[in-house]
Amino acid sequence: MADTFDMAGNRLRYDELLSPDPGFQLAFAVCMTYSLDLEALLGASMALGLQQEMDSELQNNPFALLEAIRKSSDKVAIFCNAGSIALPQNIKSVFALLEHSVFEVKMPNRQNFHPKLWFIKYENASGAAYLKLIVLTRNLTFDPSIDMCVSMQGKVTRTVRRKNQPLADMLAFVERFADSTKKQKIEALADDVLHVKEFELSHPFEEYTFYPLGMEEHAEAVPALFDRKSALFLVSPFLSNDIVGELVGSTGKAILVTRKASVTKEIFQRFQDVYVTKDILNDNEFSTRQDIHAKVYYTSTAKGNYLYIGSANASHNAFHNNVEFLLCLQYKPNTVGWDTFCNDFLPEENCAYEKLEAVPERQAADEAQLAIDAAFKEAVYAIKNAKVEETGNCYAVTINAKPRKTALTVKIAPMQRHTLSVPLQTQTVLEGLLLKELSEFYILTIEGQNTVVKIKTAGIPAQRDNAIYNSIIPTQSAFLSYLSFMLSADDIESLIDDTATLGGPDDPADMSQSAPPHAAVYEPLLKRLYQNPRCIEGIADMIKRLDPAISGDALIAMVQQFQAAARRLKA
Repeated sequence: MADTFDMAGNRLRYDELLSPDPGFQLAFAVCMTYSLDLEALLGASMALGLQQEMDSELQNNPFALLEAIRKSSDKVAIFCNAGSIALPQNIKSVFALLEHSVFEVKMPNRQNFHPKLWFIKYENASGAAYLKLIVLTRNLTFDPSIDMCVSMQGKVTRTVRRKNQPLADMLAFVERFADSTKKQKIEALADDVLHVKEFELSHPFEEYTFYPLGMEEHAEAVPALFDRKSALFLVSPFLSNDIVGELVGSTGKAILVTRKASVTKEIFQRFQDVYVTKDILNDNEFSTRQDIHAKVYYTSTAKGNYLYIGSANASHNAFHNNVEFLLCLQYKPNTVGWDTFCNDFLPEENCAYEKLEAVPERQAADEAQLAIDAAFKEAVYAIKNAKVEETGNCYAVTINAKPRKTALTVKIAPMQRHTLSVPLQTQTVLEGLLLKELSEFYILTIEGQNTVVKIKTAGIPAQRDNAIYNSIIPTQSAFLSYLSFMLSADDIESLIDDTATLGGPDDPADMSQSAPPHAAVYEPLLKRLYQNPRCIEGIADMIKRLDPAISGDALIAMVQQFQAAARRLKA
C-alpha cells in the first residue's frame, strides 16, 4: 500500500496502460468518458495502434497520426457525454477520421453520461485472449488535475461469471449509441466480459465489486457505501449536502479532501478535518495549478475496509441522475487500517494538500456562465441531423434542429472549416465545403466559448476519407516515406528519420528527383511478408485510397505481387 497515492512516482502513461502483453495485440476497445479532447484521443490511438506515447514530435507528424488511426480506428469505440468534446487548439485534418470511433451519449433526462472506463480485449495468434479493465477518475483529456486509476486484467475463458454482469450492462447501455458495425463488436465484447472468470488483484486487495449508477437494472447500487461505518475518508471535488449527510451519518472519524470552492459551512462541520489542494504544488510540470479531481471513498466497517474509486462525486446528480461507475476493492484483513490510509494519502512530507482551519469565503455563482452552459445543452439536444449535397465542385451541408428557447445566439461551423460560422437555426445551410472538409464534427460557439458536437450527417461521400489521405500524402516522395514506416516493424524512429530524409507531406518534390527507387522497399516488403502478411494488406488498402499518380504503376504492380504471395502463404 505504501506510495499508492504518490503523485510523483505513480504517473499515468497511456502507452504503458493501453499496450498489450508480449505476443498479444489489440482486438477491440471501448472507452467511456464524460469529456473528450480529440488531441488526447490521438494519444490513445498512438498507444493502441503503435504502442507509443505521443510526444511533441509525433504529435506534429501527420504520418504517425495517420498510421495510428488507420491501425486502431476499426478496433476502438469512444463514448462521451453529448456536447462535451473540447475544441482542439490546432485543428488537424485527421480529426475527421476519428468520427468513426466517437459516439456522443444523449441522456433522455438531459443528465450527464459521466463514467470513466476502458474495456480492452487483447488476443494472440493461437486464439488466447485476456481483457483489461481500467477504472479512472479522469476523463480522456489533458486536464492536469490530480486523478487516479485502477487497472485489472483477466483471461477470457469458457466459464460464465455473473459477477461481471454489471460490466456487461455498461457495455449494453452504450451499444445503443454506436453505429451498426461497432454495435456487433461491443456485443461480442460484453460476452467476453462475462467469460472473464477472475480479474487479478494485487496486494493489499482480496475482492472486488462493480457498481454502475443511473441504470434501471442497478437502481440499488452501492448501498454498502452508505451503511454504518466507523471511519470515512472522502475525496471528491464536487459535493452535495444531502449525499455528504448520508455518507457521514454517525461515522466516528471522517476526513474530506475536496476543492476549496465546494466547502460550505454545513459540509465543513460534518468532518473531523477538511483538506484542499495547495495553491502552489512543488515540481508542477504543467505550470498551472493542479486541483483535486479524483473520486475516492475509503470506508472502515464491521465487515472490513473498502476502497471505492471511479467517476461518482459525492453529489446528488452522481447518485440520483447521472450514469456513473464505481469499483469497490476490499482490503485483506489487517493490512490497511485508518491510520495507514491517512498517512499514505496525507504524508507529512511533500503533501499536496493543506488543512482548512475555517470555512472559505464562497464565490457567488457566475450567472452568465450558467446561462451559457444551459444554452449549449439546449442547442446540443435541439440538433437533429444533417445532410450533405453536392453543389458543383463543392458541397453544402443542411443542419436540422428543433426550435430553442434560449435568447443567446448560438453559431455553428464545420470543424474542418471553422471560419464558416453561422447562426444555428431550425434549418442551417453551410455552403462551399471541399470534400476533405466534410465531417460529422461541428463547432458550436456561444459568447466566444466553443464546444464540438458530433451530428449524424447523411450523404458524406465514401471518398471523403480518401481525400483526407491524399491531402496528407500528396506526392510519391511522401508516400514512400509513409510506406517506409509501415514496413519498419513499428520502429517509430524510422518514421521520423525517413520523413526528414524523403520530405514530409508538404514537400512538392517529385519521386524522380528526390525519393529512393522502388527497389529500396522490396527487401522490407519481403521481410514483412513472412513476419506479418497482414501488413501487406494494409499497404494495399493505402494504395487504393491514394491517387494512382502518387503511388505509381511500378509500386502498385509490386504490391499486387506481394498480395498474391501473402494469399498463397495463408493457403
